[in-house]
Amino acid sequence: MRSPLAQPTLLKVFLKPLLTKILLCCGVLTALLEILALLDDASTILDRHLGINGLFKYIGLHLPTLIVEIMPLSVMIGGLFTLLQMALSSEIAILRAAGLSTLNMFRYLLPVPLMLSLVCMVMQLWVIPPCEQELTRWWNEAATQANATEDLHSLWFRFGQDIIRADVISHGGRSLSKVILYRRQPETGNLVGSQFYENLTYEDGQWVNHGVARELVIFKEQTQAQLNNESAPPVLNATPQEIINMTMQGVHYTPHQFWEIFSGKVPYNLPRSNYLMALYAILMLPVQMAVMLLITLPITYIPPRAGLRNPLPVYVMAAGLGVVILQGMISALGNSGSLPILIAISSGQIVAALFGLTWILRMEEK
Repeated sequence: MRSPLAQPTLLKVFLKPLLTKILLCCGVLTALLEILALLDDASTILDRHLGINGLFKYIGLHLPTLIVEIMPLSVMIGGLFTLLQMALSSEIAILRAAGLSTLNMFRYLLPVPLMLSLVCMVMQLWVIPPCEQELTRWWNEAATQANATEDLHSLWFRFGQDIIRADVISHGGRSLSKVILYRRQPETGNLVGSQFYENLTYEDGQWVNHGVARELVIFKEQTQAQLNNESAPPVLNATPQEIINMTMQGVHYTPHQFWEIFSGKVPYNLPRSNYLMALYAILMLPVQMAVMLLITLPITYIPPRAGLRNPLPVYVMAAGLGVVILQGMISALGNSGSLPILIAISSGQIVAALFGLTWILRMEEK
């Protein structure tokens, strides 16, 4: 079997229109999603007196996430339009007459989604995390200045065996209100005491309490406790940026930050399965985009004279959306720990690939 690179002319016939249509679909869908996001948040941005600069900052920081999220669907729609145009113009019929099979067409189309998936992986690991983290910090800062308490979230997180609760996070993570630290034994996990601080602020690389501080000490027998009106200085091994990162919607971290979370060097607020699912989802992007392209191959069986009256494009679109929904449902089971991570992240793609191959073989029989 000859490599597609050995026939650059035929490779160009497939790749150029496919790449153009994918990028066009991605641009249109990303613009629509960005407009919908602005409809929700533009009034908030303007009410906080952030002005036009605030709108552009919001768009710029939010844009990379939208591009990567919509890219698999763009690959499917772009592949659908490319193959539909080639089928209706009899190009597919000519290529079949020349001896090119459907799976060989897939091989010539495959470099585009693989290239785009590598770009998306780089964005997911090194571009999106700083953008989303800065967006979360900036949004919290703006909410603090506008006294918008509904956007100042509370947070539960843990560091080692200790569990920490902060009632209000403000000033970009540099101020924590009504903080409770639950201290536990490393060996057994039993509660050995708790500390309450009314207001912690990050000053000169450490957390300083301003206001009331209390400490509850539980005796070794676990049957009695003592409440002290004074507490030792807070020992909170977390920076403001690490705290504000835990308030993000979604899991957006660099490889170094993932490694720190898995090695227990930084605090975290989600189960380990959530971080593994986010990391493996990034690594599965090439497979996901290849599968989305595979689903569009039945389009090549549309007769040129049938025109747009053939319902096959609608079926392909419905199948692609079904794959997205199926993978989302299975991923939810993986995030909750109900399914092993590798099964949760790959089963949807395996089912979709088998469905696509079965569909192609069925069309071949006709």
